[in-house]
Amino acid sequence: MHMREIRSPVRVGIVLDPRVASFGAWRDVDVNLLWAGYVEGIDAAGGLPVTFPPTQALADNPEAALGAIDALLLTGGPDIQASSYGEDPHPLSEPGSELRDEAELALARAALAADAPILGICRGMQILNIAMGGGIDQHIDDPDAAHRSDDFVSHLVQAREGSMLARAIGSNEVAVRSFHHQGLDPVADGMNVVAKSPDGVVEAVEVPGHSFCLAVLWHPEQDLGHGGQGLFDALVQATRERAGALA
Repeated sequence: MHMREIRSPVRVGIVLDPRVASFGAWRDVDVNLLWAGYVEGIDAAGGLPVTFPPTQALADNPEAALGAIDALLLTGGPDIQASSYGEDPHPLSEPGSELRDEAELALARAALAADAPILGICRGMQILNIAMGGGIDQHIDDPDAAHRSDDFVSHLVQAREGSMLARAIGSNEVAVRSFHHQGLDPVADGMNVVAKSPDGVVEAVEVPGHSFCLAVLWHPEQDLGHGGQGLFDALVQATRERAGALA
């Protein structure tokens, strides 16, 4: 009798996004959200999403949360508050959550210190950059709306040959789904830029020497069937390989 191999799923930690919503009998209530595309991407890769509401306890004790997960996914969302990186806000900056900023920055720094695998997406790429000492371009020059319009926009990204990104997407060029008005400036020391858009915006970074640390400025969860899934697959696979190496 052959027994089917059972592997424990890779636990991927995600900090939820605080929002105000109305549904049913509830009007303008505070909720913590997670877009379904992230769940679908992690699930299809063989991972298990583990979610954390943004709380002061998480911000103060990120190591406790890190002990409950195997990898970290830093997701998209509203602008990081300029106060979170010591600057004044741009007039076009969007309101967000300082508590989410604080919790994600603490968790990102703990994951970096522990060499835990990390995937950053859009805002998550910016969180990772701040966590490593970089800064934010609070409103990129985008006269042709190549990065954001009223909806997601598509544009090409060139990936550096041989990079983690190129291996994950299976190509050195990919059309991506984008919706952002901020970017990285400066890029943190210790990060390698591995992709740019045709107008020169930094679109992906990696941290060499880390078990797996890749971040992109676009939204792969909005395009799982056309290359986006590969990023979630790469995160889960790298986490399994790290666990095997440590065993």
